Amino acid sequence: MSVRATELHDSAWLGVFYLTGGGVSLLAETLNTPGASQTVLEASVPYAATALASLLGRAPDQATSAATARQLAMAAYERAHALVSADAATDAVSLFGFGCTASLATNRVKKGTHRAHWAIQSADDTFTFSATYDGDRDSEEQLLLEQMWHTLRHCLITREQPVDDTLMELHARTNPQLRPLLQPTPYKTCIGTSDGKLLLPGSFNPIHDGHRQMLTVAETMTGLQGSFELAVRNADKPSLDFLTMQERVSSIGDTPIWLTNTPTFEGKALLFPGTTFVLGVDTLARIGELRYYQNHVDLLDQALATFVQTDTQFLVFGRLIDGQFMTLENLHIPAVLAARCRSVPESHYRNDVSSTAVRLDPTQTRS
Repeated sequence: MSVRATELHDSAWLGVFYLTGGGVSLLAETLNTPGASQTVLEASVPYAATALASLLGRAPDQATSAATARQLAMAAYERAHALVSADAATDAVSLFGFGCTASLATNRVKKGTHRAHWAIQSADDTFTFSATYDGDRDSEEQLLLEQMWHTLRHCLITREQPVDDTLMELHARTNPQLRPLLQPTPYKTCIGTSDGKLLLPGSFNPIHDGHRQMLTVAETMTGLQGSFELAVRNADKPSLDFLTMQERVSSIGDTPIWLTNTPTFEGKALLFPGTTFVLGVDTLARIGELRYYQNHVDLLDQALATFVQTDTQFLVFGRLIDGQFMTLENLHIPAVLAARCRSVPESHYRNDVSSTAVRLDPTQTRS
């Protein structure tokens, strides 16, 4: 029986654990200690690359990284919410998600540093920890186990015990303005001053020159003040954690940015009636495609009706797609949607840089 696992089981915390590549001894110790059902809602070890991609909505840029650990923790936190959402008795229970991704010593030669990254997500905090190792598998696994228990106790139970200074720690605590973003009720909040009538939605991972140029062109064409919109919730991926929100907002600088928890444009239209959304032709194509509405015509028709009722407009920029520069005129979209769109000529804007390309090659142009 583990004293440290017992301490966690005796606390008010309920959580989900996702671990890959190492650290699974944490699950063994937790589950083998009586009272595990008082803490563990679910645990999973997505070792296969396809399993990890399925859990996170897509394959991560790098499997063993702090960003992936945070995504795992957020996926675990949201899963915890889903598992207890129907139980009113859990209102007073503190929920958490724990995610770990590690590359430890194994029976084959590994490239790169032996390392681990793990994260803890709650309604108020995002913690990420990172450590490197230089030993055999047993010693590295044991050290990682000790470190994970140390940080779990620090983050969830005592908050007084200092974290091991040999670990790299990042922490972001939310505030009343941001906390509702992780709740199911539609919510928006603005960093800066904006009327929200001209919005450029995006993940901004990272923001680059093309984003800023698009907003400038949109302001010139409409005469409206523009701002960015960052949806922290995605239909297919875990929500953004508080550290990631902080990083994205900081990278945008002085331009106003709205943070929302609505992943669909129908939801955005209801949050921002009378708004013009600035987007690329590839995004507009998805808005008009039946497959993005579970192939249900009534769901597509409902979204189109919402755009009409809320007087939503779309300012559409061309994009380079499969070697061809595509514009609004190249699309076959429902007439109701087309009537609410305005095309930006290629002579007004052409920038083929994408956030994905910048992540893969940081030497490309970015702000």
